[in-house]
Amino acid sequence: MKTLSALPLLCAAALTACSGQPDVEVESSAYAEVTRTGYFEGLDDSLDWRTARVSGAAARRDLLVVDSLMKNRYAYNDADQLDETAMLQSVSDALPDEVSAGDFAMILQKALALSIDGHAPRVAGLLQGGERERIEDNPPGRHYLPFELRSTGSRIVAFDAQNRTLIEPDHPYLAAIDGLEVSEWIDAAQSIVVAGSPQLRWNRGSWHLANLGFLRMELRRPAIGTATLVFENEAGDQIIEREIALVDASVSVEDRYPFAEDAAPRVPSDIAYFRLRRMESDPEYIAGFADWIQRSRTARGAIIDIRDNGGGSRLPLITLLPHILAPDAAPVVANAGRLKLPAGCPGPGCETPDRGYLADRFMLPLDAFPVGTPERDALDAWLPSFEPSWSPPDEGFSEWHYLVVAPDPDPVFAGKPVVVLMNNSNFSASDIFLSAMKSQGEVLLLGTASSGGSARQQEYVLPNTGLAIRLASLASFQTRSGELYDGVGIQPDIEMFAEPGFFVNQSDDVIDRAIERIRSAAADGPQSR
Repeated sequence: MKTLSALPLLCAAALTACSGQPDVEVESSAYAEVTRTGYFEGLDDSLDWRTARVSGAAARRDLLVVDSLMKNRYAYNDADQLDETAMLQSVSDALPDEVSAGDFAMILQKALALSIDGHAPRVAGLLQGGERERIEDNPPGRHYLPFELRSTGSRIVAFDAQNRTLIEPDHPYLAAIDGLEVSEWIDAAQSIVVAGSPQLRWNRGSWHLANLGFLRMELRRPAIGTATLVFENEAGDQIIEREIALVDASVSVEDRYPFAEDAAPRVPSDIAYFRLRRMESDPEYIAGFADWIQRSRTARGAIIDIRDNGGGSRLPLITLLPHILAPDAAPVVANAGRLKLPAGCPGPGCETPDRGYLADRFMLPLDAFPVGTPERDALDAWLPSFEPSWSPPDEGFSEWHYLVVAPDPDPVFAGKPVVVLMNNSNFSASDIFLSAMKSQGEVLLLGTASSGGSARQQEYVLPNTGLAIRLASLASFQTRSGELYDGVGIQPDIEMFAEPGFFVNQSDDVIDRAIERIRSAAADGPQSR
């Protein structure tokens, strides 16, 4: 992949003629939507970081910084189809003499979202209190739908999150807005969503669906205070139409479904159930999780519910997987990756740590696994079959690192049916968890495909505009298939979508299916899935 040379950008910044030429010929219209401005015109709030003014020259200098970061610090620079030479040149050419910080953040968000890095770009400005706010969490637009919208994985359910009621009980799915199908509105929202897996794009696009003001901007539709909505029934053969008054602030909440107090009572006492809302690293939480595992020895099986778990730490996996494996099983190679290194590393003044660069991810280089240990034997047996879908170049990357998990000598769930509940909000450490659990013992993955991401994000503050961006530093691979996590995700063994009643605590068909599976498997004894 080509990277942006400094010459064309510096020429553009100085508004002078240059004898040099860009590395590629750029057609200015190719990135017209990326370079769009004017999102924050009329927003009169001097305390809102998005309204601050940024000079075009300062923004162009930061584009040079972005180019250097992508070349030298971005792990997937050569793995995706993004031609940042053309993209950044187009951005530079299109910048006016002055732009709002919000508009420049939107430009960077859209530009870097053309990559596959699920953790990127997360462009953020600085709030008055010193915290950062991502532009994707507060995009432009001041007209919102007055109720919650959530994706089942394939359709959109409308409900009142506070009262836990469906907006239209007999027609629970939102089918169209102002004459356009919901999928077209979600496509519009994906202008600021990274070019990851289809399920990631659908899921994140649906997050923005209630922000009708922003989506109308993207579709160049007028900003009005009402919307005409079409709701449909389960079969999709009956519809009703309603005109809705919009509100000026989002009513969406960040609740992670299901609530443990909703889900746990649905599970019979002879089946162990644990709700992992996040992949926590808190020692007290992990100790409680380990204690739950030990207290589940008499259960006929277990349900591990990670729906809406967006990631965090790998400690829950390290805690649970040893109790899934048989005591005499070979250790599992759960993740492989190489870290993008700063210039000059490894080398004088930048020596490789004894345990490698990724010990905080429980990943070690091959030499850190002593010869003759079960972990090293498992690696030596697995390595000849490992064919990564893309090979990071040796220059600029660390050696390969591996996450290897060994069985517990007295496992709790070995030989018992275990069902992991998943959906397309699963991401990052949740992807690692799902990939490692898949095909182990009597484990069944039930739900919808995860979003796909594992990149050890690093934040960089741009020196001239003060905006922050995040980029992947780790090229991370699934060990069963050799595929990247980013842009792929983990497929369930059985696909199953949530039903409307799930969001209002009327039902949970996915848990019911998991219970049926465990009862059947326990009755039949150990079996293949």
